[in-house]
Amino acid sequence: VAEKVAAGELSSAIALVRPPGHHAEHSKPMGFCLFNNVAIAANYLLNERPDLGINKILIVDWDVHHGNGTQNMFYSDPRVLFFSVHRYDYGRFYPYEADASHVFIGDETGRGYNINVPWEHAKCGDADYVAAWDHVLLPVAEAFDPDIILLSAGFDAARGDHMGDCCITPNGYALLLTKLLGFAKGRIVMALEGGYNPESIANSVCACAKVLLGDKFTLNSPEMQPFESTWRVIQMVRDELKTYWPVLSSKLPENVSLRSTPSY
Repeated sequence: VAEKVAAGELSSAIALVRPPGHHAEHSKPMGFCLFNNVAIAANYLLNERPDLGINKILIVDWDVHHGNGTQNMFYSDPRVLFFSVHRYDYGRFYPYEADASHVFIGDETGRGYNINVPWEHAKCGDADYVAAWDHVLLPVAEAFDPDIILLSAGFDAARGDHMGDCCITPNGYALLLTKLLGFAKGRIVMALEGGYNPESIANSVCACAKVLLGDKFTLNSPEMQPFESTWRVIQMVRDELKTYWPVLSSKLPENVSLRSTPSY
C-alpha cells in the first residue's frame, strides 16, 4: 500500500493490518506486535525503491502507547522524523521504558529527529492532541518537508477505550489527520495499530476514512482547553528540540485557558 501511494497510484490509504506493529523490535516481537509494519514500509521505500523519490519520511504515532520499536529502528537516521505522542505517566505506563521520555531525541546524525510527547496522566483528549500538533509536530513537519507520511494509527487513546483511558473523539482524530494533509502533497498511509474497543475503533477509522475521501467536518468537542500538564509537557519538548528546530524557539501563547490536572 505504501508503495502504491509513493508511486502516485493512490493518493492516500488505510491499511487495516492485524496484528499491530509499532512495539516490535528489529529481532523480537513485543506488545502484541510481531512485525513492525510501518518501519518495514519506511525501510522499503527508502532503501529498496529509490526510484520512487522518497528521501524523507515523517512517521506519526498517535497510539496511546509509545512506539518503542519504530523509535529504535530509526534512532540515528535523519531521513526519518519520528513523532510519538503517548501516555508515559513518568514511566508507569506500558511499555514502562525511560526512552519514551521527551529527552530521547535521536542519536548521531539522527539527533533531533526523534520526538516524544509524553503525557503525564490519563484523560487527555482532543484539545491536548491539537495543542501537541500545533506547537510541536506541525512546525517541525513544515521545516522537515517530508515526501510521504506514515501514520501509526492506534485508536486506544479514543474515548471509550478503557485500556488507554484517554478521550479523543472521532472528530478529534479527523482534525488531527486533516492537519497532516497539508504536507507531502497529502500522501498519507495509515496503518492500524492498537485499540481495544471495537466501537471506538470503528467510529474513529470511519472518521479518518472520510477525511481521506475529501469529506468536510466540524469539530465539536466538549473539552477544547488542554490540561495544565499538557502545556508543561509541550514546553519541555520544545526546549529539548529548539537547538535542532529553531522554529520551536518562540514563546508559547500566553493567557491560554487550561484545565486542571485530573484527580484520581
